[in-house]
Amino acid sequence: MADINPYKKHEPLDQEPKTSAKANKNILITIGIALVLLIALWVWKNIEIKNIRSKAASDYLSLKEQATKSIVASREEQLKLLAKPYVWAVRTEMMKGNINQVNLYALDMIKEENLLRISIANDSGIIVSSTNKKDEGQPFTSIAEAAALTNNNTSVANTGDSILIVTSPIMGFNKRLGTLFIKYAVKLPEL
Repeated sequence: MADINPYKKHEPLDQEPKTSAKANKNILITIGIALVLLIALWVWKNIEIKNIRSKAASDYLSLKEQATKSIVASREEQLKLLAKPYVWAVRTEMMKGNINQVNLYALDMIKEENLLRISIANDSGIIVSSTNKKDEGQPFTSIAEAAALTNNNTSVANTGDSILIVTSPIMGFNKRLGTLFIKYAVKLPEL
């Protein structure tokens, strides 16, 4: 039997489509919120990646600078150690007046990698031996500082462009015989 009560409320026939439209609206809002969250996450990750990259670049430059300083300091110490026996050998030959042997020492040493110039000045400050023959007979001040002629210690100066200048006194028994000058190029590895 069918319930035909005229006083009973019946559901309208268009009720179902309203529920469907409301569900569609909720789905669109959910999708919109998900898209906004995805875009926000993507932007946040891009900013984070950019920060990590810039920190990595900064760390790389810092590490490269530290490595360069370490290599240069190592070469400075090695050149100081090289200067001692070289000065002893040159001293012996200068005391004998044998400048040809001093020239042979310099020509043999200049064959080593990164050595650019080796010069010896006498006690008057005149270059008597050099791997660059144009220097011979010139004053020592044409290639180095005048202070090196009176300095009684081996010193290494960094010119800032990966060139090291070594100067060392050549001492006789009771007087200074001359000054050694070595110009050395520091080769830095590709980092």
